[in-house]
Amino acid sequence: MTRDLEDDEKYYVAVQTLYLPDWGANQPYLKDWYKYRRVVVVNPANGKTIVSAIADSGPASFTGKQFGGSPEVMEYLGINYGMQNHPVVLMFLDDPEKKIPLGPLENNVKLREIALADKS
Repeated sequence: MTRDLEDDEKYYVAVQTLYLPDWGANQPYLKDWYKYRRVVVVNPANGKTIVSAIADSGPASFTGKQFGGSPEVMEYLGINYGMQNHPVVLMFLDDPEKKIPLGPLENNVKLREIALADKS
């Protein structure tokens, strides 16, 4: 298993794609659109931010939830308690080459600083 696959398994979210009004009519386009995206998830209550891969569709409407993610994502954001029906902000990033690292945003900033230091 590669590091990328480990991160995909560790830092994933579910996105409610099936509830889009044009999902049935535009599924091939939308499927590819989501395939090449990363998701930045922000917990507005504490500012915690994480970059995730889209790995599932959901959560199901009967749960009353509008967001779901891996245990690591939910724990990092601080929303892994109670009914887990906490508000989050999602931002989609275009990343067809998967160059944006997954995980807590402060880790990504540190990686970028290390990469920039290595180039000097």
